[in-house]
Amino acid sequence: MPKPIILIKIGGSLITDKTKQNSIKQKALTTICQEIKKASKLGKKLIIGHGAGSFAHFPAQKYQTHKGIISSQSEKGIAIVADVACQLNRIIIRQLIETGVNAVSVSPLAMMTANNHQLSNICTHSLEEILKLDLLPVVYGDQIIDEKIGCTIFSTEKVLGYLALELKNKDYQIERIIHCGQTNGVYDEKGNTIPFINSHNYQKYKKSLTGSNGVDVTGGMLHKVEETLALAKKGIPGLIIDGIEHGSLSKAIAGEKVLGTIIDK
Repeated sequence: MPKPIILIKIGGSLITDKTKQNSIKQKALTTICQEIKKASKLGKKLIIGHGAGSFAHFPAQKYQTHKGIISSQSEKGIAIVADVACQLNRIIIRQLIETGVNAVSVSPLAMMTANNHQLSNICTHSLEEILKLDLLPVVYGDQIIDEKIGCTIFSTEKVLGYLALELKNKDYQIERIIHCGQTNGVYDEKGNTIPFINSHNYQKYKKSLTGSNGVDVTGGMLHKVEETLALAKKGIPGLIIDGIEHGSLSKAIAGEKVLGTIIDK
């Protein structure tokens, strides 16, 4: 039987300062890479996805490339956003390799296309072959070509969600998606961690969710919870934890209880 797959989302605000363009939080990046190395020895296959953080969100906001081809500068914007997103990916790949993880980049721009902001085509063959080896695929929020409007942006949640569903449809065992951010899960209005969110209590907690700090064209915590809940309804539950805390990620991957918010159907 193939090993179960866990998808891990590293929040852009966790490893970059989203108020300062092209900034890296080195301590947080080092911690998360160490956790990934520890987790890679637990007998499960991992797919990592990271947000664009303070890298791609700034040019994406400038050129509005999440809205399609809207001006004479749109094609230039596509190239710049894709390049900057890739720059952050290379920094993370390098850190993982230096930590002892055989990480390789997998570009969403190269394996996905959209039609009016929704996935129209995905090719996972190379990623599946990567998973068969001692290699860790690392995807990221990226600029996507859109067959109808020219271009769009897929957040990391969308990229990982589409990947998870495609692999599940191919009979891979997708255990869950773990979101590593700056908080111990989703907070209620009093600042306490909400232990469990599902389709029955979501409306109760929705007003507690806020957008992300800094420049973000993909929606912040509200977007994260909605995307994760939509995926949970299709049989792939989620967990939101603090990615900076030593041990939290590797414990979560091992199946141990950690402080965070479980999202299920």
